[in-house]
Amino acid sequence: MNWIQEMFGHDKAIIAMVHLKALPGDPGFDEEAGIEGVIDGARHDLLALQNGGVDGVVFTNEFSLPYPKGADFEMVASMAYVIGALRDDIKVPFGVHLIGDAQATLYLAAVTGAKFTRGTYHGVYSTSGGLMDTDGATIQRLRHGLGIDDFKLIYYANVESSADIAGRDPIEALKPVMKLDKPDGLGVTGDVAGCPADMSLMSRVRNAYPEAIIFAMTGTNKDNVQKVLETADGVFVASCLKVDGVFENPVDETRVKAFMDHVNSFRK
Repeated sequence: MNWIQEMFGHDKAIIAMVHLKALPGDPGFDEEAGIEGVIDGARHDLLALQNGGVDGVVFTNEFSLPYPKGADFEMVASMAYVIGALRDDIKVPFGVHLIGDAQATLYLAAVTGAKFTRGTYHGVYSTSGGLMDTDGATIQRLRHGLGIDDFKLIYYANVESSADIAGRDPIEALKPVMKLDKPDGLGVTGDVAGCPADMSLMSRVRNAYPEAIIFAMTGTNKDNVQKVLETADGVFVASCLKVDGVFENPVDETRVKAFMDHVNSFRK
């Protein structure tokens, strides 16, 4: 039994995103609604996802736009406060992802009890916001130092909206990572957020590393999820579960139930 089956109770995991509204310090923060508005929005989405039957959730600062390089103190504090306020409502295994700051994500995990995250932990990438360097060794050491060795790190095999500055093939770039870092899982994305994951690359990752746990990170919906899960062990899903399938909208419980009814019709 792998950790997906142990944590989520299924051989194919459906992990949904709780996209937090803009936080204090973010340009889009709603000063009138305040932090309570962020909590209310997150609680609505969390309950709709859980009632709809997803296996797990991830709390992420999705609307901290534009994303900074590294988290500000108020961003970390706000996410910890929001998750703490929702702690009694959380009934499924949950992860955290503070976008743009892998170390802050681990600090959040240590204080909130989160079980997993996804991130970029190898290579150097060119992004629309400049160069993104990584330091997987520091992240693994920090995980150990915080006493959360069981916290799962899912490594991106490719990175949405980004390019490896050396132009390396993702499979070749993963060779030393798989041998030395031993990631808990691998994630495959599409070209940009919302685009279906690159299934050609996913098949290559599966063939190259047959024992790896592989996730589709972007673009999964009711129409393609069965095909995706023929290769992947799980999916991270967001926009298709929202009202009218629109990224900026709140989660629609009816859409979640329809998605999960379909998944449960074919998975073990």
